[in-house]
Amino acid sequence: MTTIKQTYPALASLERSPFSAILGLKVESAGAGAAEVRMPFDPRLLNDGGPDVPIHGGAIASLADFAACAAVWTMPETQRSATISMTVNYTAPGIRSDLVARARVRGKGRRVASINVEIYDQAGALVADALVTYKIA
Repeated sequence: MTTIKQTYPALASLERSPFSAILGLKVESAGAGAAEVRMPFDPRLLNDGGPDVPIHGGAIASLADFAACAAVWTMPETQRSATISMTVNYTAPGIRSDLVARARVRGKGRRVASINVEIYDQAGALVADALVTYKIA
C-alpha cells in the first residue's frame, strides 16, 4: 500500500521543517490539489489566560498556510513555491481542540495558484477560513 508521503514526497519535507514540527503539523490525507492537515492541541499555542482561552490566531494562520502549501505540492508541476498573500477570517474560537485544515486548489495558472482553506475544531465547528495565493514554479 502506497503512503501519502510516497505519493507526494515533498509533504514529508514540509512536516520535517522546524517550524512545522513546533506546531505538530501532520498531513492526514492528500490528493491532486488538496490536503488535510491536523494541528494537535497544545497549551503552548494558547493566548494568555489559562487552558480555556482560544488558540492564538497566529498558530491558526500558520496551519492555513501550511495546508495551502501542502495542497500546492500535490500538483505534479510544482517544483518551488512561496506564499504571495493570505487572508484569514476567524469565525469561532478554537478551545482545547485539535484543529483540522482542509485545503483545495481552486484555480491555477502557470505561476500562481489560489487555494481555499477551511479550519475546523474537533466538534466540526468552522474556526477560520482562508484564501491563500501561492507563487508556483
